[in-house]
Amino acid sequence: MAPETPATGVAPPLPARPPGRRPVLGLSTDSMTERDLAAEAVRRTRRPVEAFSAAALCGQDELVTELGTFAKDNGLAVYLHALDLDLAGIDPVDPGMVRQIADYARELGSPWITTDFAMWVLNGEKLIENMVPVPLTPEAVDWVADRTKRIQDIAQLPIVGENPPYPVLTGDLDVLTLMAGVAEQADCGLCLDIGHLYILRQQRGEPVLRPEDDDFPWERVVEAHVSGITCRDFAAYQLVQDQHRWPVDEAVWRATRALLPRMTRLRALIGESEGMAADDLVAKLERMDDCLEAVAW
Repeated sequence: MAPETPATGVAPPLPARPPGRRPVLGLSTDSMTERDLAAEAVRRTRRPVEAFSAAALCGQDELVTELGTFAKDNGLAVYLHALDLDLAGIDPVDPGMVRQIADYARELGSPWITTDFAMWVLNGEKLIENMVPVPLTPEAVDWVADRTKRIQDIAQLPIVGENPPYPVLTGDLDVLTLMAGVAEQADCGLCLDIGHLYILRQQRGEPVLRPEDDDFPWERVVEAHVSGITCRDFAAYQLVQDQHRWPVDEAVWRATRALLPRMTRLRALIGESEGMAADDLVAKLERMDDCLEAVAW
């Protein structure tokens, strides 16, 4: 393992959106198997699709090179979504892994590294599809903030933490309260997945929009995601799960329209779209663009 970089205590600045420009419209598809789908959607949509959220693991050098070529060929900026940057884990932070992921971000021209506030690695094993969302407890705020600050120091790039999906809830803290606490202590950026927020508040029987949200640091949200949901009933318990296929629930669209004006420094709105048909992906991108056009940026 490489020696640790001394902590600087100074967070890399989040790039500002150019004056007079609205956030870019973007998409994510499976980075390994659905790049042709993404390229087709970019060609067919009548809206300006400018960004691709690319997912990669440490060690996937060849994939990262391919993603860079794909983005250049299709005129897309890349926003790197790391799948093993372990903001909420219990394994020691691996400086070598962090530096490699940061090198990927620089190679792709990504302005920051996005990843969920979750455990992505356990006992050295990458959980990938089985990541564990951070418990919603006050104690978790300090733990995740310390790790996020440490990882950001090593990467020397902004880290942007995303609210993960919660198929089963652990803890009573509101997720936006947790995110705000981590962002303040670690001085990091935030990514708001609107579908994930909807899921969590549905699970608790709460409205997706609450008056308490006025105090959330919306100016730290530089990336936002739109995804779909599925609902299944188990006796008295409704399981609401994240899914990236079509359609997106109308309640998620309403929340998107209501929340976007609060995100005063938003740089990118990404449609998470793995497993979608091309026609559905085009329709989703066009509706996302309508949401962006409705805001006086």
